[in-house]
Amino acid sequence: MTPPAESESSPHLNVAELAARWKTTKTAIYVARHRGKAPHGFKRGRAVLFPLSAVEAFEAERLAGDKPSHRGTTTEHRPAERTARRGRARQARA
Repeated sequence: MTPPAESESSPHLNVAELAARWKTTKTAIYVARHRGKAPHGFKRGRAVLFPLSAVEAFEAERLAGDKPSHRGTTTEHRPAERTARRGRARQARA
């Protein structure tokens, strides 16, 4: 999938390379970019390129903000409360 040696020496990743790096699809990268949830990139002709330094900074920022889950390790943990049923049961009560 990855083009030979040229991409390894390039300081930029294209959409396919970023998708492979994040183990997702190219469409997901385009959607994340549109929503502002991807590293800053730029267009070169029809291709979108992401500077490797921007990708690494974005990943580091996301990792720093990721909080570990302590679910089930504290004594105050309890199962989620049931929510109201949807559909006909709700309409029947109204």
